[in-house]
Amino acid sequence: MTERSVLSIPSPPLPYFLESGKTHYLPGESHPNRRNLGVYDLILVQCGCLFLGEEDMQWALGAGDCVVLLPDAYHYAVQECQEETSFYWLHFQTAPSSAAGDDSISHNIKLPKHGPIPYPEQAYQLFDSLHLLATEPRSTAFWREQTLFIELLELLDPSRSDQEQSRVRKVAEQVESYIKMHYREPISNARLSSDLHFHYNYLTRCMKESHGVTPTEYLLQYRLDQAKRLLLTTQWSMARIAEHVGFQYPPYFSRRFSARFGLSPLQFRKQYTE
Repeated sequence: MTERSVLSIPSPPLPYFLESGKTHYLPGESHPNRRNLGVYDLILVQCGCLFLGEEDMQWALGAGDCVVLLPDAYHYAVQECQEETSFYWLHFQTAPSSAAGDDSISHNIKLPKHGPIPYPEQAYQLFDSLHLLATEPRSTAFWREQTLFIELLELLDPSRSDQEQSRVRKVAEQVESYIKMHYREPISNARLSSDLHFHYNYLTRCMKESHGVTPTEYLLQYRLDQAKRLLLTTQWSMARIAEHVGFQYPPYFSRRFSARFGLSPLQFRKQYTE
């Protein structure tokens, strides 16, 4: 990721929310050209395609793409919209940093300059919540607006996404290791959740994101792979192999084996050992 693709905003003080809204363009309409707006302009496209430029950079922003336009830069429409396009926008500002306060800065907020965001539906919900607060009295809405805005910044932070992916992968590897150690035993959703100390829904999400399968699907695949190995290296009966790899009922084992490999366990053994 290049330096130009990530904005780094010193904190504290935290950036603060000014205003937000939602805009809908018909084909032929375009974003206005502006210079030195004086505030950061965060744009998130919900549908269609928005063609924007800033100085020497240009983007075609599709659904789920965002861009953060700088306060002191020239922003312009690269071309008119070719289809109906809706996007959320938000203006925010930061307090000017001073040399005297530099030593107290303990964290830089990272924001993507442009590109797809990891959880667009969650971001849309935050924008919608901000929109609803626009009708509330300022004294009531202020703190909630700032809170929602910080949640949005946290969602956009690329380092948060990296950390989350790392944690997801680590949890998925825990599930994988557990299954390999205990596949011969009955493994229920409740047992997996209890032994690994995570809700089963979270374990499922981690496995789906990292391995493309649920824990139950991974367990089934691993048991069948072990059964295939035993079919090739032993003369055990189908019933014994089924029991050894964790299947309680041999007919169920045979059905699942046939569904995955296209051959019954007996046909598989005959084909590859004779």
